[in-house]
Amino acid sequence: MNRQITMEQCPKFHHCSAPLCPLDPDWNKRKMIQGENLCHYLCEASKDGAMEHFKRRYDKPVFMQAFGLSEEMRRYSKALDRGLERASQAPSVIPMIQLDLDLD
Repeated sequence: MNRQITMEQCPKFHHCSAPLCPLDPDWNKRKMIQGENLCHYLCEASKDGAMEHFKRRYDKPVFMQAFGLSEEMRRYSKALDRGLERASQAPSVIPMIQLDLDLD
């Protein structure tokens, strides 16, 4: 069973102000204007190698939902498409090397 993740389950939920959220079941009823904030996960999904960055992360299910909807959302909103095009050119903020902290 493929259960949809809710907006409240997103690690960024309490401080995100993106008007278009891939976790919002009604995202296609929302509007976005140029310059508004973008969803962190949609931005990361727009980058080359995005899947590799999220391979072992705790927030992979959120990323996967964003990745799966990103093309449809880009077609829906020109402002989102332009913003994600810019984001795709910037480096990822997800570290490729995870620290293995030995707490002993």
